[in-house]
Amino acid sequence: MEKDRRVAWPGLFFYFILVALPYFGCHRRAPALRQVTVTYQPVIAGELDVFIAGTFNDWNSTLNRMTDEDGDGVYEASLLLAPGRYEYKFVVNGEWKTDFNAEEFMGAGQEGDNAVLYVDDRYTAVSLSRGDGDIYYRDLHLETGYRMLDPYADGSLRVTVPAMKQDVERVRMHWSGVNGAQGTVADMELKATGPLFDYYQVLLDPGGRGGIRFFFSYEDGDSCVYAGAGGFSAAAPAPDQWFVYDPEQLAPFKTPDWAKEGIFYQIFPDRFRNGDPDNDPDFSESYFRGRHTLPPGGKTNDEYFHMEAWDSIGGLVHSPYRTDGKPDYYSFYGGDIAGVMEKLDYLEELGVTIIYFNPLNQAKSNHKYDPVDYLKIDSHFADEPLFKRFTAAAREHGIRIIVDKAFNHTGDEHFAFVDTRERGEASPYWHWYEWHTWPLPPEGAPTPNDYYDCWWGFPLHPNLNFDLSRPNRDENMIRDITAATPNREVVEYLLSVADYWIGTLGIDGFRLDVPNEVPFWFWKLFRQRVESLDRDAYLIGEIWGDALPWLGEDGFHSTMNYKYFRDPVLDFFASRKTDAQQFDEAMAPGRVLYPREALLAMMNLIDSHDTVRFLTQAGGDIRRLELAVLFQMTYVGIPQIYYGDEVALQGGKDPDNRRPFP
Repeated sequence: MEKDRRVAWPGLFFYFILVALPYFGCHRRAPALRQVTVTYQPVIAGELDVFIAGTFNDWNSTLNRMTDEDGDGVYEASLLLAPGRYEYKFVVNGEWKTDFNAEEFMGAGQEGDNAVLYVDDRYTAVSLSRGDGDIYYRDLHLETGYRMLDPYADGSLRVTVPAMKQDVERVRMHWSGVNGAQGTVADMELKATGPLFDYYQVLLDPGGRGGIRFFFSYEDGDSCVYAGAGGFSAAAPAPDQWFVYDPEQLAPFKTPDWAKEGIFYQIFPDRFRNGDPDNDPDFSESYFRGRHTLPPGGKTNDEYFHMEAWDSIGGLVHSPYRTDGKPDYYSFYGGDIAGVMEKLDYLEELGVTIIYFNPLNQAKSNHKYDPVDYLKIDSHFADEPLFKRFTAAAREHGIRIIVDKAFNHTGDEHFAFVDTRERGEASPYWHWYEWHTWPLPPEGAPTPNDYYDCWWGFPLHPNLNFDLSRPNRDENMIRDITAATPNREVVEYLLSVADYWIGTLGIDGFRLDVPNEVPFWFWKLFRQRVESLDRDAYLIGEIWGDALPWLGEDGFHSTMNYKYFRDPVLDFFASRKTDAQQFDEAMAPGRVLYPREALLAMMNLIDSHDTVRFLTQAGGDIRRLELAVLFQMTYVGIPQIYYGDEVALQGGKDPDNRRPFP
């Protein structure tokens, strides 16, 4: 049976923790868990399917069901949570709803905002301990799929289940071949401990059975509860209630080998190096409308675009051109692909094997997350012949290219949106977007975000309409394409992005922006199109929480590892909020819940274009950065260097975190 490669903790880490522990302070015990009851009362009574989803369950819309057991019309859910701050929504018959009775909101308490829950000593503390015979299983949710089962290419099977933290003495797996009687009992090993759960794991060799049937027993003191496909029970489940593993339904998870052995280097293209001043932005494109001078009063810069001297960074904190003291979000520095090509020797010497570019498509902004056309490389970065020469030169240096794409929304200067803005329902692109009111106000007047559906209320980012049968807010969690009415023209246009960037320009994969705001079913189609062009291409999603629902053959190879790497590393090394045990417990779930192949291909970042620079969050203490990078370079997964981190570049919140490379 093949041994887990690179998944076990490196010996260096244990040594590292012993060395780092005195520097980072004494050991602190985690606070007790709290019992929280949440209620939902519908406006109209009736039999409803109600769930609660939030940051406590990574926005899983079918995990925590709310029930009305006493028939009084009020739905309840009891949650066991660690003290802290959580955001949540109710999911009622598949529709996401804000809890307007919450004490706080992410937003103004309007439809679409998240409610906020503070778990503190107002809630009853719950103490769990091994050996007391009391087994707490109400918050345990066992589901087959990659969260429980990780089949390996050699035929072995890794099985993982949670138990409440420090609650049981033993977990065992009872299993047999699909057609046989109960045959084998396997003791599961306590493999990792997280903030709320212990994780038990066993590696099996099912042999030639072709599949297995199984259930679990949780044992503590003289007590035992069983878990099967029908849930938890006091007696062993009947054979028709056993879990089933079918290798035909769950294939081994595979990620490209070149990615697993790689080192990322993220480049914000406008800020890395200006290799060709002749292609610097001159704002002559029609969508700038000739507005490249400061508007009267200087209080806004929505229309103002200008060049900064390369070493001039003060405007990224307080713009010298504005009277309101805000940063200059719209400045351009002239970085381009020619500049990156000039530094390929440097990147190779640094050890880089994968360049991850923020978007390169044509767009009005400096960040390019507002595409004018996905199928055009921005001419101020490169033309097609130059970019093809660049990808070929990068390969000669052993470097692959990953490019960012934001499919949830376009820019308000995208050709399709411009046509609908001008022609209304007469436009062939009218149904590419969700319009509520048309026409728009006169040019120059404020554009309220209720004219059309847009990303987080920003009119500059109109949302694409993927599903013609439901509003944007309800289309994202649909997995089965047969339950949707796909907007075929939008879908085919987005699928052709793979044809252009992989097939024509020769890149090696994509980083997908806000993929949780795009329907699940679309990613299956996109994965199929990408692999039809290059079976070895690599797809990585920007998921800030638990990414498992988006991983697999219907989604991505891996994710930006915010939850199980960046956030714990920041708390331990930069801000020193946690001790070594809390740090390990925050990291541990990612090591056991993700498939092994996905874990090996996770992007382990310490900062990015969306975050304050690590060194700035560490108060400029270079020792903390050095320790974090030492850990990053030895931990399982793919280390990611955000350009400039290697020379201790600092930067505050956007746009200051996007300073030009010194």
